[in-house]
Amino acid sequence: FNRAVNSRRQPGSAFKPFVYAGALERGLSPVSVLHDLHEVAGPGWEEWAPRNAGGEGPDQQTLREALIESNNQAAVALQRRIGTGAVLEVASKAGLKGLPDVPSLALRSGLVTPLDLTAAFCVFANGGLAVRPRAIAMAVDGQGDVAFRNPVRRKRVLSEEASFQMLSMLRDVVDRGTASPARSLGLDVPAAGK
Repeated sequence: FNRAVNSRRQPGSAFKPFVYAGALERGLSPVSVLHDLHEVAGPGWEEWAPRNAGGEGPDQQTLREALIESNNQAAVALQRRIGTGAVLEVASKAGLKGLPDVPSLALRSGLVTPLDLTAAFCVFANGGLAVRPRAIAMAVDGQGDVAFRNPVRRKRVLSEEASFQMLSMLRDVVDRGTASPARSLGLDVPAAGK
């Protein structure tokens, strides 16, 4: 059983960047403000309301601040603002297929494999281009001639502008947000992540 390609799990907060990327593609910016975050609830599901792990967060935040802090209420509010279809479109183009159309999508609903999630994150580092994972890039025969070549396949998923903004926001997550403990453990190279 290959866990990298067969083990489907909820992605947790690692899915949030696809919500934010969908918002950036629709004209919002890292400094766009989300309001009334304490009032966020699922449409038609008054008994469900997202909460933050550390308790009640601020009632308004910019997209950048919300991603840095991994604010659950902000992620759901953002998904509602741009529509679940917009989030599913970005995720699907990046390689995360078969995710549910539900209000809690921003908070990890749906299942992905580690390989699919890792490949999808490449969109942010590659200037908005998705790449298909490949196990073998090239094979040569005994004489050194190329017997098989598997070139990189790229496709545009995000605009260059949106991917640059996402990369900047994800760098902030590592430098001063929820992933900053990696810095105290010795990560001293430029990094971005969630």
